[in-house]
Parts: sequence; structure tokens; C-alpha cells
Amino acid sequence: MTEIRPNILFLMTDQHNARCFGYSGNPDVKTPNIDSLAEKGVSFRNAFCQNGVCVPSRVSYHTGMYCNAHGVYGSETVPVPEKLLSLPAYLKQHGYQTALIGKEHLPGWHTVGYDYKRMCYCSDGGALRNVHYYQYLKKHGLQRYYDDLGDVMNYCMSDDTLPVEHSLEVWTANESIDYLKQKSDDTPFFMHVSFERPHPPLTVPKGTETLYDPMAITLPENDREVVKEEPIFFNRNIEMDWCKSVTGEARLRQGLANYYGLITLIDQQIGRLIDALKQQGQYEKTLIIFCSDHGDYAGEYSKMAKGFNYDCIHRVPYIWHWPGGGFHTDGEKTGLVQAIDLFPTVCDLLSLDIPDRVQGQVLSELLRSDNDSEQEAVFWEFVGVKTIRTATHKLNYCFNGETVAELYDLVRDPYEYDNVYDDSDYAAVRDDLKDRLLNWLISSQQPPNLPNDHERLPPTRFFDPYDFKGPTYRSQNPID
Repeated sequence: MTEIRPNILFLMTDQHNARCFGYSGNPDVKTPNIDSLAEKGVSFRNAFCQNGVCVPSRVSYHTGMYCNAHGVYGSETVPVPEKLLSLPAYLKQHGYQTALIGKEHLPGWHTVGYDYKRMCYCSDGGALRNVHYYQYLKKHGLQRYYDDLGDVMNYCMSDDTLPVEHSLEVWTANESIDYLKQKSDDTPFFMHVSFERPHPPLTVPKGTETLYDPMAITLPENDREVVKEEPIFFNRNIEMDWCKSVTGEARLRQGLANYYGLITLIDQQIGRLIDALKQQGQYEKTLIIFCSDHGDYAGEYSKMAKGFNYDCIHRVPYIWHWPGGGFHTDGEKTGLVQAIDLFPTVCDLLSLDIPDRVQGQVLSELLRSDNDSEQEAVFWEFVGVKTIRTATHKLNYCFNGETVAELYDLVRDPYEYDNVYDDSDYAAVRDDLKDRLLNWLISSQQPPNLPNDHERLPPTRFFDPYDFKGPTYRSQNPID
């Protein structure tokens, strides 16, 4: 058996609605480079992240673990546990050089495993002197444009914007291309290129080639607002600025037009990265994975930004592309998959042992065949809220002193308007999903203070999730 060690380019956008691409049928936004990755690779159209907030979702991608297993739910102040095993740290153990360009947003995780970093966000670098993008702007006398999400109106939208050549998107691509030029040619690389947007601020840089006419774009058909109706409403105040009922349709349209403009700008930078790989003769040797940490309303329910607990917040783009990997080209998959499937699938493609703590499923066989995913359900969660979603139904189960629950028939009601939790016709479905949700919680949670080995434990409790040297199993899909 001959081992193959491809380079890995892990592309991530932030807060990117999964329908906002050309390949997904959006009538307005232009994303030709990402579309090409989808058309020549495998795109999972029903991929879901494990949390609708940046940090816990990113930790799940990096660890292959559910939030209740890795223990991270907050976005800023609580550090990520140092003993968690990340994919880049694991790949380093197997000879990969690792790099992070852009938004890391994994606060306090010093063992995450990136040898080389160029960061753009305060929560990653701490003081501004440690934020590479801020120092770049300062060098060019443009530091007044740096936005650490402190100014409410600039966080939303501003007419005073950076020239596009100094934009965060172009800087991220430039730094990534520079890394490709200076990295070692002796070992494969794992490079995480993390674009901070289309997360707000929705300020489109001056000179951006593709701008969208707010009045010409097509609003999503599920435009009925549910602000007052949803029991699980994530109100961050400043993000209410785009709600149609709060500031009117014109403001909503402008926000969505800016959102599309940032997406197209990111797509152009991804095109530059792909060109750089081709120029260096690395394209055929590189596994490219494109995703987002979580979604955005992007006009659905007549609002923007993120919240809970709708599909548009948790469904994410998920594209796998490897010219030299024997992938099934133009492989659109509609079965359910999860963000945590990243870690085990990468290990399996590389013929590496998969750590026991990793809870995702291997997608390798789906990448190389016409077969689709047979995962019966996906799960996501936040503090006090747990969700199970199947192909046909979704249950959001909450407790805040009393039970607050939602059950949706996604076949009859795909936009989640009609809560049928108390409908007697759905009693059997409701009870089945509650049982499955409870079973998932019991089987997936992995507290670090487990009993001694001699005590009888369920099969899912036979390892310490924070033990770097825990047991592993061998990949079942080696590359010959």
C-alpha cells in the first residue's frame, strides 16, 4: 500500500447562508470559483453545523466532537480547553506543516496546532499589536477602518469603507498566497484560510468589482417574520437593524446586497488561491474543503444575521474537492451530514488512525461513489436548547424553568412556521424524537472526570476525551 499525503486547503467563511451561491440556485449572487469546486467535486446540500455561534461551531469542526462533549458554548471569554485534540494538532503528529490565515476565533486554545498564523481578529490576537491585519492597516495609515465589532453602526453598514486592495478579503488571500510561496516543499501542508466575512460589518470595500442593486435582488420566499413568535429568539440588538419590521424593506435589501457583495469578493479571492496552487503545481495534490462556521438569515424571515434555531442558521455549505483523490465529480448529495464529519473523513482519506474521541462519521465512501449519506439524524445545541433534525422533522427542545419546545414537519412546512409540538396527530413523531434526542445526549456526552477503568461503563464512555494518547482505531478505507 502506498501512502498518499495530499496538501489540505481548509476554506471557511463566517456566517454564510448555504443557499447564497450560484451552484445552490441563488438567482443573484455570483460565486463562479466556489461553483467550480462544487461542480468538480462533491457538495453536501444538507450539511449542518453543531452550533449557530462562531466559537463552539469552530471547535466542533476542529475536534469532530459535539458541544456537550468538548464543553465549549461561549464565543469570547471562556477559553477552549487546552487538552482537546484538534485536527491540525493531530496532522502535525503525522508530518504536516500547519498554518492559519484570517479569523481563528478559538480563544485561549494554545495547543490547537497551527505553527504559522496571520490573524485578523482581536479575540485571536489579544492586544491590537498582535493582530496582523490591524498592523497592516496601521502601516498604511488606515487603522481607523479596523472594526473589532465595537461600533454599532459600523458593525451594521457604513458608507466610509476601505479601498478594496486593502480589504480584509484581499489581505487574507495575499497572506495565504505568501505562505504557499514560503512553506517547505518537503512535507504536505494543512492551511486553514478563514475569511471573517460575510459576517458583519457588511461594509463593501471601495472599488469592489461586483456590486448588487438592492432593488433588483430577489428576496427569499420565506419572508414572513417570526420575531415575536419564535420562543428561541436570539436578539443581539444591533442585528435587529436589518429586520424589515424594524427599519423597513429598503434597509433589509441594502444589507442583503452588501452581504452578496462580500460573498462575491471572497469568491474572487478563492479564485486567486486556486490559481496560485495551479501555478505551483500543487492543485492536483491538494484536497480543498470549503465550508462555513454557521449560517445567516440572509433575508429569510425578512431579517439578517444569526439566531436560533432555524435551518438557515445551521445548514452550512460543505464542498469536498480533490482532483487527484478519485472523487465523484459533480457529486451533489442531499443526505444528512454534519460538520463533525470533517475530522474522521480527513483521517480516513489519509489512512490515519481516527482518535476514539472523534464523534463524526466517515464520508470517504460517499466522496468516491454515487451513494448518498444514510445518517438518520443530525444534532445541534446551545445552552438550554437541544435539536434533532431528520430528513422529515425537526424537534427543538428547550428548558428555562418550563419546557419550551418546537416540532416542525419539514415536508409540509419546510420554512418552520407551524409548530405542531402539541398537535395530537404528531404525538408518535414527537415522542420518538424526544427519545432519540435523549439517547444522543447520553451517548455523546464525554465528561473528563470518568471513573476508574475497572468500573462498568457504557461503550461510549471507555476513553478520556482529553487524553491525547487515548485509543484509536485504524482507517477502514486505506488508499492503495
